[in-house]
Amino acid sequence: MDKSTTITSPVTHGAVTFLYDIPKKNIIDSYLKESGIDVSYLFKNTDVISIYKCNDTGYRFFYPFDIDGDSPFYEKLEQIPWYYADWKWDYDIAEKYINNETSVLDIGCGEGKFLSFLKKEKKCNCSGLELNEKAKKIACNNNLNVENEFIQTHATSNKNKYDVVTFFQVLEHISQIDSFLKAAIEVVKPGGKIILAVPNNEPYYLTYDKDHFLNLPPHHMGWWNEDSLKSLAQLYPLNLVEVIKQPLEHYTSYSKNVLKEKLKLPSFLVTLLTPIAKVFFYLNRKNINGASIMAIYTKK
Repeated sequence: MDKSTTITSPVTHGAVTFLYDIPKKNIIDSYLKESGIDVSYLFKNTDVISIYKCNDTGYRFFYPFDIDGDSPFYEKLEQIPWYYADWKWDYDIAEKYINNETSVLDIGCGEGKFLSFLKKEKKCNCSGLELNEKAKKIACNNNLNVENEFIQTHATSNKNKYDVVTFFQVLEHISQIDSFLKAAIEVVKPGGKIILAVPNNEPYYLTYDKDHFLNLPPHHMGWWNEDSLKSLAQLYPLNLVEVIKQPLEHYTSYSKNVLKEKLKLPSFLVTLLTPIAKVFFYLNRKNINGASIMAIYTKK
């Protein structure tokens, strides 16, 4: 049976190509091994997770769509010390595109670290959407206007309201891409900016760390790259301003994965050569794509 005939793209609702299946046991075992989190209850209605590619955009996505993480799953992830960073490369780049005293909505704002910066340093009128109730309370306690609300709901009463809408490391978690993007664009003023960042899945993850547990469901529901981000300007009322790739920063994991996955070296050589590879990749980091990619658009 050709699986591609029964599924449509979550971006364009058009044709897709079936790529391959991953047994759910592989994903469950990976999460247990790497994080101690049991995700089996989220896959109880399926035996395999399928990966498809949108023919129009190149966006790769997981199916079925109802296997994304719930609140208990993300509460467990929060307990991993490195999961939430206080500051990200995304913020350093994005703030350069945001003018003083403008209105900003950050979707998936977490505890509001970026909004607090914009409010203090640029006197912006800041709002946020955050589904994690614990993170939302922290943001509100820091005098930020943050609602526990989906962007699709928010858009019904906030059309053409904001100068800038941002969402950092959010889109890869979303299965209903089309309605999310339409709503995010709807709340931006004409001529306003959409700034987003996602994991750079080509070449960084798909080449060197393809099966990283956090790049799979229930954490990630899709894989973005430069081409798929550029394609959004052809599908939605957007003008593409720029695509920016993060330079390499995860030297240890990158070195190990290149030695193991690309060069196929045995474990003892990977261990022996990793320190040397780290130095080499550090010196060449500006020429190597890192883990994130950002796209800046303006609304037509």
